[in-house]
Amino acid sequence: MAEEIQLGARIAEARDLAGLTQEQIASKTGLGRTVVAKIEKGTRKLGATELVALADALDRPVDWFFTSSPPAVVSRRSDPLVGGQSRILDTRVERIARDIDFLASEGELPPLARFELDPPSTIQGAEQAAIKLRQHLGTPNGPLLELQTHAEQVGLFTFSLDLGKNGGDAAYVEVGEVGVAVINGASEPGRRRFNLAHELGHHVFMDAYAPEVGLSPQDEQERLINAFAIHLLLPRLDANALWSEFGTNHRLTAVAAAVRYRLSWSAVCAQLRNVGVIDAGIREELAGQPPSGADFIELGEHWVSELDPPSVPPQYGRKVLSAYRRGKLTAARATELLWGTVDRIGLPPQDDIPLEAYRRAFELEA
Repeated sequence: MAEEIQLGARIAEARDLAGLTQEQIASKTGLGRTVVAKIEKGTRKLGATELVALADALDRPVDWFFTSSPPAVVSRRSDPLVGGQSRILDTRVERIARDIDFLASEGELPPLARFELDPPSTIQGAEQAAIKLRQHLGTPNGPLLELQTHAEQVGLFTFSLDLGKNGGDAAYVEVGEVGVAVINGASEPGRRRFNLAHELGHHVFMDAYAPEVGLSPQDEQERLINAFAIHLLLPRLDANALWSEFGTNHRLTAVAAAVRYRLSWSAVCAQLRNVGVIDAGIREELAGQPPSGADFIELGEHWVSELDPPSVPPQYGRKVLSAYRRGKLTAARATELLWGTVDRIGLPPQDDIPLEAYRRAFELEA
């Protein structure tokens, strides 16, 4: 009976986190509301097919109901600052945190080298922090491209998933010695990069929780992290160099910044104003006229998108495939960990694997 009570409590917790009523779960699963109530109280045994149906309705893997969430996820969930995050974003953060924890515990995901900076107290401090991180990454100037790879260099695993227009912007959580960020891939490309740079700020400043990502947040620390993010993506010296390249052509300067540095138009206009390349009036004029195809033709360059969903961290993806090749993961588990970037048909051939390795892989997923 104790097991039924514990399982029922986890089901009730998942339902509450999903923001669903017992009636809604009953409708989704075909179980009656009274049955759902008894299951949650632990007074009715649950069949395997019923548990699978409940897991699907609650958007949780089956093993979630039998194991505790990582402590960092529990802490994040209980922090009042993150109450505004979308439920689907929170669910994805937890699932990925559990995946990272699982792979690390199996020795399949060695800890990344963590890089830390003191949190800034001023806008100038945020800019200096961005300079320091760029120097650490070996890219003191120029576009900081393939940001997902750079994030891994400082201990941050980043996943871009299509969470829909109501799926929030991004979220961050610490898992052991590494950080995990989930970016909503439904956002436009420049916005995705800014969101990742923002979560990178939380990571290097050891600031685990954020209420939301926004260009004009009310919270002072969030404002400083936004300043860090935009200076990381488009440094002051680079903006001035673009201005020198294109002379007094403000529009072409802004278009070049957006294309070469892969930034949203609003972020480019704001940063050019921040560093004094344009004044407030020109910023307002430019912001109201996003770039067109003609602008790209005049520049002679085109936009290259990053963080298209689904996307997993490069090193993480390699480690998952390596574990699959060696029989540490089944095909089902490997594709689950790769979040749709590869299907079963696309998995590489496995090595000659002893029967015991297959048995161990299935035991890990049971």
